This record gives sequence, structure tokens and C-alpha cells, in this order.
Amino acid sequence: MSLVVGGKRADRIIQGTAQISSLAQSQASALLDDVVAAGARTFDLAENYGGGRSEALFGGWLAERGGSEDLFIITKGAHPYGGRNRVTKADIEADITGSLARLGCGSVDLYLLHRDDESVPVGEVVEVLHGLRARGLVNAYGVSNWRSERIAAANAYAAARGYEPLSASSPHFSLAVPTESPWPGCVSVSGADGVAERAFYAATGLPLLAWSSLAMGYFVAPEPGAATATGLNEAVRVFDTPANAARRARATELGARRGLSAPQTALLYVLSQACDTHAIVGCRSGVEYGELKALAEQRLSAADVAWLEG
Repeated sequence: MSLVVGGKRADRIIQGTAQISSLAQSQASALLDDVVAAGARTFDLAENYGGGRSEALFGGWLAERGGSEDLFIITKGAHPYGGRNRVTKADIEADITGSLARLGCGSVDLYLLHRDDESVPVGEVVEVLHGLRARGLVNAYGVSNWRSERIAAANAYAAARGYEPLSASSPHFSLAVPTESPWPGCVSVSGADGVAERAFYAATGLPLLAWSSLAMGYFVAPEPGAATATGLNEAVRVFDTPANAARRARATELGARRGLSAPQTALLYVLSQACDTHAIVGCRSGVEYGELKALAEQRLSAADVAWLEG
């Protein structure tokens, strides 16, 4: 099981790019060079990261290195703005056009819709995505933050018309279970409430690209006296619960027995599911990426997975 598009195989450990939007071009390029040297070939972007700045910086780096032939590039569009859902033909086409311009690419390997709007019939959405692929703007398409019922309906519509199905889906998934959505319209398949959703992915084989697979840094040890789990960002508060603290302690304990850190153990939890999971991470150095990539083919036992969940 794996995500393959046009002969390119996506990494199990996917490097996210939201964090580069605050960097200068030289800093972003240095980080991207560093993670590539550590083995990264798959990158997750979005038109709304830094208002397009992450894509622009990534595009600048691509120009410096001479292209993206050896990379697997994922980007996303149709993010809501100003309270307006944007899962429309006009918005999707505008977003992919803008993304490609910033990236300096003629196409991307995988294009995901960043959110859903369940008032829009799935057929309308599939027709737009199929049109992008037919025009050569995207090599494959999928969704992010969609419920499994909508995914199944979209794939049924595509199958009835001989279209390509959705190639991947990207919900939140991690060992830590959020108390609420960190941002409007997000879908998590973590915890007991996500069992049925994860069973859907296991049954269908649809690749699951887990965003915030390490719970926005929650599994990093907190500073003494810290008000929240980490000082990385405010969104991490949705993971700051006694139940998740217990999961983090178990990840620390199991990791210590195996010579792993708590984040490495939490990553292995994500990769050790019955479904075809890929973990999106936001490494800030090649060393960090290399430590996680070394685990890409390892798995925990079902008993260890259940124990970590508690």
C-alpha cells in the first residue's frame, strides 16, 4: 500500500511547509535543502499558507535547484475566507492557477481541496477536479477534511463516469485526540470517535495523509511551568488535556524502552494503523526529518498501539 502518482511514490513521512512562510527566501531554501539532504522528496503545501508565501518561497527554491522532477508536490485550495465557503468551480480554478504560478510549475502531483462544503453536490466537485486533471494542471486529486461518507459518494460518482477516483484524503490524525477543531471545518479521525472513519480507510485502501500527525508539537516535552503543552502555537491548546498527557507519558515510556523519543513513538503510532497512513510533519531541520524518516518502514504491534491509546 502506498500513494503512487505517475510513477512517483510519495514518502511515508511528508514534509509540511506552513512554517516556512515566516522565513526569508535564503532561510527557506536552506531548510528545504537540509530536509532533502536527509531524504525528503514529498512536500505538502497550500495556497493559504502565509497567504501564498509558502508556495512562493517553495517556488523560489525550485527555481534555484532547477525544477521538481525528483519531488512529489502536494498543494491545496478551496480554503474558506471571510466566512465564505469556496468549494466552487471559480474558486478552485483560481486557486490552482495561483498555486502553479507561485510554484513555477505546469502541474502538481496531487491537488487536494482544503475543506468541504456539504451543500455542494459531490458530482459538481468531482467534475471540477476531473476537469483540472484533463487539462494537465494536476496529475491526481483528492480532499482534505472530508467525512468518509462524502468521499465514498465522490468516488461512486467518479466510477459511474469512468473518471479517476480520489487518490488520497488528508484528515487530522494523531495519538493525541483534540477536544475541538483547531480551525473551522477541520475533520479529525483520532481517538474512539474516529474508529469508524479509520475503518473506512482500511477497507478502501485510500491513502490517509495525516496532518498534524504529531499534534502540533504536543509530544515535545513541555517547559517547566508552561501554561500549555508547548510554546509552539496557540492551536496546540486543543490537545492539552489530562488524557493526552497520559498518552504522551506512555509514548515517552515506550520510546525509552526502544531508544526512541516521544515524538518518534507518536509518529510510529500513526504509521502502525490498519489503514495506509502517511504522516505530514513540520520538521525545522534535516536532523529532525532524518530522525523521523528512519522510522518510515517500522511498525508497532497492535498491543503497543492499544496500550498507547489507553
